[in-house]
Amino acid sequence: MALTFATLAASAGPSGAESSSALLVCSRGPAGQRFHVSVTMPSSAPAGSIYAVRLDGVSSGKISHFGLNYIHDMTVDYVLPAGASYVEGSARVIEGIGTANVLAGLRLSHHAGVLTMVLPARVENGSEYTPPSVRFQLRAIGQPGTWAAVSLRDFNLTANAVVVGDVGVACHPAMSPYTLGTTLITTHTGPS
Repeated sequence: MALTFATLAASAGPSGAESSSALLVCSRGPAGQRFHVSVTMPSSAPAGSIYAVRLDGVSSGKISHFGLNYIHDMTVDYVLPAGASYVEGSARVIEGIGTANVLAGLRLSHHAGVLTMVLPARVENGSEYTPPSVRFQLRAIGQPGTWAAVSLRDFNLTANAVVVGDVGVACHPAMSPYTLGTTLITTHTGPS
């Protein structure tokens, strides 16, 4: 069964944002699906400092496929840098961004260096959605001169089709994990 679906998409974000587009390999659906996200993170951060990362989304455009009822349970896994540590409890959804059809029941969690966003709500066939924007903090722990990269690991969803019911669709970047943005760890210059 072939399914056409829109990934969490972003083409514009705050000033200084880098737009990334990862080619996906999916268990179902046509070849050439892409994951788009706009990432804002500093180009450099002193060792020991805390810095913010922002992931922005915009409208998916119309999701439409013959026989599709809706999609739901979209899950995105972001791999956090080896050169940085997640600041516990810092992940937040940015208020006022995202549509009701994906915000209901939204969950953010962090485990073992992976930040996971789950959007369980339904997006009906023929409609569109805007994913929420997320902000979190990292502490630069890498050696000066190393890069801390935020990457895309997986994007999964469930499609509900007329005849077969729920069908899981698992996607991962063709180049995995796919780097979305990097921060150079620099020498700490503040008071000791």
